[in-house]
Amino acid sequence: MYLIVSKITADDWKNIKVAAANANYLWIVVSMCLGLFSHVLRAARWRMLIEPIEKKPGMANTVAAVLIGYLANYAVPRLGEVSRCGVLARYEKISFAGLVGTVVVERGIDLLLMLVFFLLMLLLSFNKVYGIVKTKATTILESKWESLKHVNPIILIAVVVVLIGGVWFLYKKRDSLFGFAKKFINNFLGGIKSVGNLKKPLLFWLYSFAIWILYLLMMYVCFFSFNETAHLTLSDVLVVFIFATFGVIAPVPGGIGAYQWLVISVLTHIYFISQSVSFTLAWMMWGSQLLLVLIFGLISLAVLPIINKNDNTTGSNTIEGTN
Repeated sequence: MYLIVSKITADDWKNIKVAAANANYLWIVVSMCLGLFSHVLRAARWRMLIEPIEKKPGMANTVAAVLIGYLANYAVPRLGEVSRCGVLARYEKISFAGLVGTVVVERGIDLLLMLVFFLLMLLLSFNKVYGIVKTKATTILESKWESLKHVNPIILIAVVVVLIGGVWFLYKKRDSLFGFAKKFINNFLGGIKSVGNLKKPLLFWLYSFAIWILYLLMMYVCFFSFNETAHLTLSDVLVVFIFATFGVIAPVPGGIGAYQWLVISVLTHIYFISQSVSFTLAWMMWGSQLLLVLIFGLISLAVLPIINKNDNTTGSNTIEGTN
């Protein structure tokens, strides 16, 4: 966050305030609704993966677990994957290890779909992206190399010592790490088997593509909030979306900082959108989804014990009939 805001001047802040004041927030609300729908679809898809392992969990519990997982990701990167498994295991009495396996497979499928969207982006906008990325990457690498030349030798020695220490630690812990890897692989294979045993595989893949299309639309509608970005096409937004996804993957809570930096960089350097609008739009898109997760994640934490109060065995019998 500091790296993003440190170069913002007083005049820039004035322009950002003007951009924020003139934005059409109706489109941000639409984006939040699309985001909520994508979370519901993710829960529905997850249920399909879980069903072949033990049983099909209740929809309400699964949606709540997914939302709590997203909430946890804004605290600690990737904590959400463990949190939602823990929540669902508690209220549905399902094996935690089995749930972890389904999440591993789910993330693998998401990675595959991200690759599909990435290739589609290259197909539609290769000329726009290649030149600027090559130039920027070269500039960044050259600047880093020049910086390394002036680093104190003591610091370099310290880095080497830390790396050697890390290798030694991994070697000493090789048995426990091997055990963890073995368990991870077994969970993964269990999840893979669940994909092969799906009752409705076509619906599963339909949900998967729909989730990512909703992610793209969540961003696309936000561009109508500003006159300066309203003219950008869906293929243009796809470019921003792919780079923003890399920011979300970054090992920081909710992609904060990395997401904004990538979105601002693409908008300003590829589509020549003003710094003020790019900055405001990036934070509005990220902040609206954070607000969505905060509201519904906290509601889920409060409601789960209530809806499962009278069902201590499965936590879903009274819900399943309404699915």
